[in-house]
Amino acid sequence: MPGKNSIKTELFIERSIKSALAFFKEAIFSEDTARSGGVLQSIPPTVRLVMILSIIVTACFLNSFMWLIALYCLALLLAALSGIGILYFLKRVWVFMPLFTLVIAIPAVFMDSLYSAALFVIRVAVCVSFAALLTITTRHGDILRSLAALSVPNVFIQVLDMTYRYIFFFISVFEDMHLSLKSRLVRKADQKTARGWVASRMGYMFKRSMRMSEEVYLAMLARGYGQEAARHGRR
Repeated sequence: MPGKNSIKTELFIERSIKSALAFFKEAIFSEDTARSGGVLQSIPPTVRLVMILSIIVTACFLNSFMWLIALYCLALLLAALSGIGILYFLKRVWVFMPLFTLVIAIPAVFMDSLYSAALFVIRVAVCVSFAALLTITTRHGDILRSLAALSVPNVFIQVLDMTYRYIFFFISVFEDMHLSLKSRLVRKADQKTARGWVASRMGYMFKRSMRMSEEVYLAMLARGYGQEAARHGRR
């Protein structure tokens, strides 16, 4: 009979795979939402980008708790009017909030005041909420074209585009590796074996990403890569 530790390790790997797949599915769902009708979707992408970035910059300089609450309520209203499920939107925003806020906000409670910590948390919530609204209601290609229309340096746009694409590629690679392992197991792996497999796959993914970056760059040079790309994304 397998021990409790080996079962926990296997469950951890399973949860990691499911989380990666959930992230991939949410990205596909966002593309569907971006193509649907809604208040934000009806605004031209470039105007939408400028509007949301302006709100985010404004929120960074606001020191009024009530105004920040009002902006957060506006984000929830825009999400509802744009066809985004409120629970889905809240989960997408607040699941990352502790990573960005708690470690920084907790010292502020002791060094400054609870009000300052709350002000910081709500400010981050507003910024993340509007950033999520932009990514959910705007297709990836439209964001890149809007950045190009705003004269953002082309090299930044290309790096952003390739980063977005290869995140999903390596999620698929990791899923294939995990399924390949499961198909070859005749019994459940113990904790030591599972840890060794995870560590080896992390090293493999790092080496593969480095090798692929070199191969992609050489392929781009062979095809006449210059400073300007023909287009950003697909319509």
